[in-house]
Amino acid sequence: MTAVGSPMAGTAAGPSGGQVMSGEARKPDLWIFLFTLILGGTGLMILLSASALQANLDLDDPYFYAKRQAVFSVAGVIGLFVIASFSPKMLRKLALPSMLFSLLLLLLVFVPGVGRSVASSRDSFHRWIDLGFFSFQPSEFAKVALVLYLASMLLDRKGQFEQFSLKELLRSMILVGSVLAAILLEPQYGTTLTLISVISVLIFVAGFPVLRLVLLGLSLLPLLAMLLVLWEYRFERFQVWLDPYAYRYAGGYQLVTAFRAFGEGGWIGQELASGFGHRYLTFGHTDFVLALFSEDYGFAGVAVLLCLYGALLWRSIILLRRQKDEYLFLLGCGAVTILFLQVIVNLFVVTGIIPTTGISLPFVSYGGSSLIVSYALCGLLWQATALPASQAPRRTPRVKPASVPVANPAMAETASTAAPAANPSSSLAPGSQTAPSATSNASSAAAAGKPSAFRSGSSAFPRPASKAASNYSGSSRKISDRDPSVRALSLD
Repeated sequence: MTAVGSPMAGTAAGPSGGQVMSGEARKPDLWIFLFTLILGGTGLMILLSASALQANLDLDDPYFYAKRQAVFSVAGVIGLFVIASFSPKMLRKLALPSMLFSLLLLLLVFVPGVGRSVASSRDSFHRWIDLGFFSFQPSEFAKVALVLYLASMLLDRKGQFEQFSLKELLRSMILVGSVLAAILLEPQYGTTLTLISVISVLIFVAGFPVLRLVLLGLSLLPLLAMLLVLWEYRFERFQVWLDPYAYRYAGGYQLVTAFRAFGEGGWIGQELASGFGHRYLTFGHTDFVLALFSEDYGFAGVAVLLCLYGALLWRSIILLRRQKDEYLFLLGCGAVTILFLQVIVNLFVVTGIIPTTGISLPFVSYGGSSLIVSYALCGLLWQATALPASQAPRRTPRVKPASVPVANPAMAETASTAAPAANPSSSLAPGSQTAPSATSNASSAAAAGKPSAFRSGSSAFPRPASKAASNYSGSSRKISDRDPSVRALSLD
């Protein structure tokens, strides 16, 4: 196990199949870690306000959900450090075992006594594995496994995509398809579509021909239409999305209540945990937590939260563009796509732009599995954005040019008397016409009590004596190479 910043074996290919600077230590980016912690802490504060009233009514403890989320946060930070401590070579070795283990967990949710199901009037949901003291969703952990496996599999086939047919691509993704099918049977349509989107992004980034990728997407549209028809419950959600107010006392209740919470929050919000949404929005601390946050802090608070997500995204993009290790690049692209696709989908759901999908808001929505996996994905991102010192972005200090002091009258007099003796043009025959020299310009400027640097069209700009200022000017000439009159005007 190798720390993120430890030296990596130096070959041109690198330990993970990509290009790595030989013999250099990869330096983890502190900003990625800080943005992750800030998002985690902010999410915990948001959840405390969003869940207090519901927890007090249901469990007689307003801090119940917040305390559990704090425990999950500690576990998530530990998971972040564990994943970030693995070397890229170790992560590649874990890709296939983690994918097989995820598939096993996804199948265990259907086993009586192991999996926990929730029945509704329309369907039965098999999404959790119950350990007695703790239950978790295997579909969340499948996200990490999928990123590890896809990055490794696509890297192994890099350069062969031009000869790949759609049939060969589908054959190479049998294991990925099995995981998606197991998630779809739970059923979790939102997670399935999210993972399909991530797969498409990684295939595109890896260099698969765009036209074939578009044809593959179009071939899945009939399957999607068939699922809408077969699963009546999903089709009803689609109808609710088209006109939520027509179903405001049934399937559209949450969405209509979320709209009102956004409206009552206004620009700057209102008194914490006292609005309409906190009292009437069911399960507002999970998928619709953004609506309650807007009710408390207004659109200004939502804008600040989105800026935090945007800062993490922007920093990740900057570092990934500099990443020369191809495996780490694919790994980082997969992690950042899952994280921010969830942010976009959740934002679009609570504002009614797309139908309800059940996708949680990373670091904010209540749920141990989702929170731990969000930290784990940031661990992959932290690993993927660690760069050698020579590639890491750095700010170039701006060097200000040294100001040229006004010449001392005594120095100016010395310069004016020394100029004729030092000027080679003084030995020319009378009547000969020559262009005024740099020295004569400097002398006349000094005699007027004004440095030659401020004379329009003057070529005798006295360079500052300091090394930094000399570098700033870009000149290779030295002050000592000039005539004595210019030296008289210098800082020396």
